[in-house]
Amino acid sequence: MAGGGEAIEAEYASDDWVAARLGVPARRGQGVAHFGGIRQQWLREAAKRWFRFRLSTGCAFLTVKGGTTALGRFSLFLTERHPSVCHPSGITRDLLVDHLSWMASSTWAISTRSNSLTNLKVFLDWGRRHGTFEGLPGDAVIYEEEVSRPADALPRFIPEFVMAQLESEANLARIPNSTTRHLVIVLMETGMRGGDACELAFSPIIEDSVGWPCLRFANSKVSVEQLIPLSAMAAKTVRAQQALVRASWPEGSPWLFPGILQNPAGTRPYAHSSISGQLGRWQKAIDVRDEAGQTVRVHAHQFRHTVGTRLINAGVPQHVIQKLLGHASPRMTARYAKPRKLHPTRAKAQVGWSGPFWSSDGDVLVHRP
Repeated sequence: MAGGGEAIEAEYASDDWVAARLGVPARRGQGVAHFGGIRQQWLREAAKRWFRFRLSTGCAFLTVKGGTTALGRFSLFLTERHPSVCHPSGITRDLLVDHLSWMASSTWAISTRSNSLTNLKVFLDWGRRHGTFEGLPGDAVIYEEEVSRPADALPRFIPEFVMAQLESEANLARIPNSTTRHLVIVLMETGMRGGDACELAFSPIIEDSVGWPCLRFANSKVSVEQLIPLSAMAAKTVRAQQALVRASWPEGSPWLFPGILQNPAGTRPYAHSSISGQLGRWQKAIDVRDEAGQTVRVHAHQFRHTVGTRLINAGVPQHVIQKLLGHASPRMTARYAKPRKLHPTRAKAQVGWSGPFWSSDGDVLVHRP
């Protein structure tokens, strides 16, 4: 960030953190974190110290943005139930037990309650470990077993009857914008998260030791660089998109998928938030329906679930799928095993790519004919 130490300190002191001013990368449209929802000044300042620490350790700005909302719920609880608390010393174990009860009786979804309690738990643990919350009682703890976890849901894969309509060349050709069409194909073929795909570098393809094209990208969910093999369709689509970018921005763009509106210099990536609307209009235009003839609506993240389910049905080991999809733990990948072998006779034909697999030790990329 330009402006030196005083300027950046002023930014961190603000109640609205702008990622660009802090010199922190952030998704397009997700670059501002608001602390105004944390009503208590002492709690707000403590939250700023915590989130500044998290950014310094490589935490994604989007996580900080969500965390401010989570602590805002704890702030609301204090305002409603314990307005006299004005110092960390007031966060007693009894108060936290009351907070657990308050959260349990709320109308928020289990996932929202879980996220809020997890943020508060880690926030308090950090404050105690680093001595940043003076006077915080030693028993002011939320225990792991007290954080309700959402039940593992079945993967939201797209039925093959519907996928046949979405993968139809004629239907894909009806996506009016070529960049959007190429992005949709890449999502279908790779199972990437939409945000990661939108921020692919202009030249993301590298070839492995036997010449197979692979996609290299930053997996934002687990903050690692990832490599996945590409199907012939995906590789062809990436190269077509590169040609389109060269024609549209002769001076070049850092992005494989530059934003399609108000982006004359090609400096901004495709806005992840716009994918939903683009997909919705396209599906309406091609009149996507299920086997019962009912209109259906597919969301971009379901392509990821579909790739995972197809791989499971094709007999690909779970640890391999974990690597391909970039899951931090096998628990998430295990969700895809629940509908295993739903269509065993068609499974192999449904896999988007048929050549590359990781070897049984999970480390070496090999190829099968």
